[in-house]
Amino acid sequence: MTVRPVRDSDLAAVVAVVRAIDATAVMTAASLATTLAIAPGDRFVAEADGEVVGWAPAFHRADGAVSFWVGVLPDFRRRGLGGALFAALGEQLDGASSRSYAAGDDGCRFLEARGYAPAGTLHLQALDLAAAVPDAAAVPGFRAVPLTELLDRLRDVHRLYAAVRADVPRGHISPVPFEEFLSEIEGTLFDRDASVVVLEGNEPVALSLVLADRESGRADTDLTGTLAAYRGRGLACFAKTDSLRRLRELGIHTVSTANDEGNEPMRSLNESLGFREAAVWTRYVR
Repeated sequence: MTVRPVRDSDLAAVVAVVRAIDATAVMTAASLATTLAIAPGDRFVAEADGEVVGWAPAFHRADGAVSFWVGVLPDFRRRGLGGALFAALGEQLDGASSRSYAAGDDGCRFLEARGYAPAGTLHLQALDLAAAVPDAAAVPGFRAVPLTELLDRLRDVHRLYAAVRADVPRGHISPVPFEEFLSEIEGTLFDRDASVVVLEGNEPVALSLVLADRESGRADTDLTGTLAAYRGRGLACFAKTDSLRRLRELGIHTVSTANDEGNEPMRSLNESLGFREAAVWTRYVR
């Protein structure tokens, strides 16, 4: 068993490891390659008999902190591979504020044994679109359009995105400049056909942006929300149900979304649409 830096030829195997650990993960080899190319940090894999069985990426954030994750396939745990992967990341984590997530007792114990303290929880919810599609929730006076119809107004969409994102009850949210927003929506998995913006007249007031892997049939809601002045009118529900309908038409069968424990309104909305809790991840910091 060995730990070594990731290679381009490993990416499909890394995706398989991630999907085995998190069944709702929306990731492809191409999207992972893009992420690794634009986000600084060192990444390592664990091998057993020539097979990739573990993955440990680190990402250096603009605020100086480092986000990381360590995952090992269940059949290869308790052999020291997780510890070896963490040790490989060590130089990046020493002397810097760092954060990670864990689901389940094993993952929590792993991080706590290395000096990390719990700092909140993230609730992962999933919806089986093959079983049911929530009814449309149109609001009089407003219309929902796919992002493809607003490609000439992306600065307006970005202003909405920035305002909604700033209000999400989650720690460690830093502003996303327009150029970074552009790179996100041009990403391999960002689905412009299923991402929706709600307009009042021509003014963007709510949105639901999604990542989708049409080949695997999986999607993830990246951000859903409404400008503060327009809340309480059902516009987030309008945006989300319209987006879910479009995802279903594109062949997506499973949609996941994640919200912090403090975001009860969005979690309740998701439950009303048929989402069910799939996992609870604990955020850790050191």
